[in-house]
Amino acid sequence: MPIELEALTAVDARGYEVLDALTCDGRRSSTFSQTCTFVCVDSRTYWVKASAQQGLVAELIAGRLAAQVGAGPAARIIRVPPESMPADGSASHLMGLVVGSEDERNTVNVRDLQPLLGSGQFNPGLVDAGSRALVVAFQTWVGVDDTQVLINMKTGQVRSIDHGACFSSTGQLSPPTVIALAIPGVADGVGRDQASIENAVARIEAVTDRHLIEAVTRIPVGEPWRGPSDRRLEIANWLTYRRDKLREVMATWH
Repeated sequence: MPIELEALTAVDARGYEVLDALTCDGRRSSTFSQTCTFVCVDSRTYWVKASAQQGLVAELIAGRLAAQVGAGPAARIIRVPPESMPADGSASHLMGLVVGSEDERNTVNVRDLQPLLGSGQFNPGLVDAGSRALVVAFQTWVGVDDTQVLINMKTGQVRSIDHGACFSSTGQLSPPTVIALAIPGVADGVGRDQASIENAVARIEAVTDRHLIEAVTRIPVGEPWRGPSDRRLEIANWLTYRRDKLREVMATWH
């Protein structure tokens, strides 16, 4: 049965939780959203963004689900006050109520791996098959449009990041298609073994409708969030449908 709007409304009534930023620690990205790292009151560092292709609601929902299944860093609602800003004004576009994804040290974006591969600083044989399969299954489920992946240079773990381009076509229920980003130097077969795929699919199938309701609720309204209740309900039901189709789709990747 589809998730009903009343279920979302009941959870939304609890209000959303906000994490306050304390200071900008200076690391920046040149991506669409011009993210910057902030240390927050929980003593953790987050990559903060104030805009996303499909609204901050997409980044937050996908980040919550990525953390739940173990495919990527946790996403939180972050309040960036004026006093946490660098004096040069370079992060002023991030002021306000925004989204932060927890920073994971020792990681490199796959897009930046080629030079490290050529210089011998990246060992392709280190890449973990199970985590790659999980990231493929997760990004296939949520329908990532701008596929980005991190590699932990010490452990070989693969991580899904930057989910702001998800949920662009939730108005029509459609089965997922496999999204498997190539990793420079890494054989396409890494993660495509049956055991890795089975474990990855099982983790996503373990996401219940109740979990999905929690993921799409308690979110700020208005711009730049773009998350009215009817859209969030549509996302939840779209994810429910695709979750139930994922096993047969991932079997084609094996």
